Amino acid sequence: MTLAQLAVIAQAELVGAGEVEIDGVSDLAHAHPHALVMVADPRQVPAADVSAAAALLVGTGAPPTQKPTLRARNVRAAFARVLAAFAPARRVQGVHPAAVVAADAQIGPGVTIGPCAVIESQAVVGPGSQILAGVTVGARARVGTDSTVYPGVSIYPDCVIGDRVIIHSGAIIGSDGFGYATEDGIHVKIPHLGRVIIEDDVEIGANTTIDRGTLGETRIGRGTKIDNLVQIGHNVVIGEGALLVAMVGISGSVTIGSGAVLAGQAGVVDHKTVGARAIVRARAVVTKDVPDGASVSGFPAQDHRQELRVQAALRRLPDVITRLEALEARLAASQPRVRSPRRPRRPGAS
Repeated sequence: MTLAQLAVIAQAELVGAGEVEIDGVSDLAHAHPHALVMVADPRQVPAADVSAAAALLVGTGAPPTQKPTLRARNVRAAFARVLAAFAPARRVQGVHPAAVVAADAQIGPGVTIGPCAVIESQAVVGPGSQILAGVTVGARARVGTDSTVYPGVSIYPDCVIGDRVIIHSGAIIGSDGFGYATEDGIHVKIPHLGRVIIEDDVEIGANTTIDRGTLGETRIGRGTKIDNLVQIGHNVVIGEGALLVAMVGISGSVTIGSGAVLAGQAGVVDHKTVGARAIVRARAVVTKDVPDGASVSGFPAQDHRQELRVQAALRRLPDVITRLEALEARLAASQPRVRSPRRPRRPGAS
């Protein structure tokens, strides 16, 4: 592929020889004469310019280069588009002989169904989607167009998966929520009769679990990206374009606004709201509603700047205690010693 062709794909400005042939993408440490190297840090441009790379991908503010170059406003987004151009071809279409497909399931054109996959009664798989090895698509569940479901995923009955959704291995969509009524010391299971709806262009990481609604639905908004090992409870509603990083835990009936970011190991207790574009920083625990656009951290989560002041004060605490003990010792040493009065002798005492 020529650099000029990649410029169109990357939506980047071409500077230099567009006829240069590019056969792949590499990092700076492994640059070779037919590679395109992305340089996100402008300070690395001089080193990249003398490397073996055929061409560079840089930001619009990067210094001038001698090599042919693609200059992009968003260098990471351009890099993603270039990588997609070199991604491996799709798998062979068709239904594997070892797959189990119900007679009344609806399978669209161009679908791939891998070995040991199970498509249950009245399920629907849309055109161009890939249902890979060992996946279960439950009864009446729907998978949209051009979606990819990786090996070992379970999609429970009645759940709805949109178009261009990616679900990575081991994810569970539509399991029961953690709901019990305790009576006389016995935990009575509350049946979960709702479903999960995953809107278009969502990506769900490996071993993530999304519980179905008790009644109604759990919904993941369009374009939201969810990392590995995330737990999303029943009746949670997540808006569009949110980001949930690894090991986030969201309790039942939580609302997450569009564009919100929950960093690694963050948690949200039940029935709380995290506002649009809010940031919940790593390992924070949300115990009350977070306003739109806020940035919170800590346990319990509070304004990030206030939490930084609290942490700074805590780091000074050992020194403060040492100084306080020294001050107490000096104060005690400066006090005159008062002798206890002698007791009078009792009559007849020897």
